[in-house]
Amino acid sequence: MNLSRTLLVTSLSLSVGCVHVFPPPPTPGPVQPPRLDTPIPSGQGRVYIDVVDGPTNVRVVNPVSVEVTLGDQVYEDTVLETEQACRTPCVVDLPLGHQLLEFPMRGSGPAEIDDVSVSATPSLYRRALGSRRSGGAGFVLGVLGTTFGGISLVTGAALFPVGVATDKSGLTTSGAITLGVGAVLTALGIWAMAENPILEQPGAGAKYDLTP
Repeated sequence: MNLSRTLLVTSLSLSVGCVHVFPPPPTPGPVQPPRLDTPIPSGQGRVYIDVVDGPTNVRVVNPVSVEVTLGDQVYEDTVLETEQACRTPCVVDLPLGHQLLEFPMRGSGPAEIDDVSVSATPSLYRRALGSRRSGGAGFVLGVLGTTFGGISLVTGAALFPVGVATDKSGLTTSGAITLGVGAVLTALGIWAMAENPILEQPGAGAKYDLTP
């Protein structure tokens, strides 16, 4: 179990190293949204949400702790519970204070979360979406190569010295072959991930107070 976890951590570390992160796009400037004439509920503020990239599904989320049972073990995890949802351009009335808005990323990336301060004065939150492009099949094969290559390296490293110490040519040969295969697979896996990196660009957003 410890070996598997070590190999998994190693593989994930190599994967993270093959993510190319670009600077975020320029922060979008304000626009004047159409006003909603309905009264704002007491204790809440009105936020107009606009996304530069076009109509986008947005969620107002709240982190909630949940318990997950796996066998005899109980683990705590955090999930994002949807408070409100809308499709931009849209308007939401939210409790005053800090609120979390969830925006999708273009491509295959996970959602991005931004903390927005809701005040009694109506405001506009405008965002340019981030993007994430997968490394494709080459990147996946690279991860598999480094994982199974690492397993072969560990196995070969265990067999080879035992074969030498006990003068058993079969174990020695098996260990040497396994070590060689593991080294080749690991090298090819690292090369494949480097040649097919994940390309990521975080989004950028800003809040603007609206004139009465």
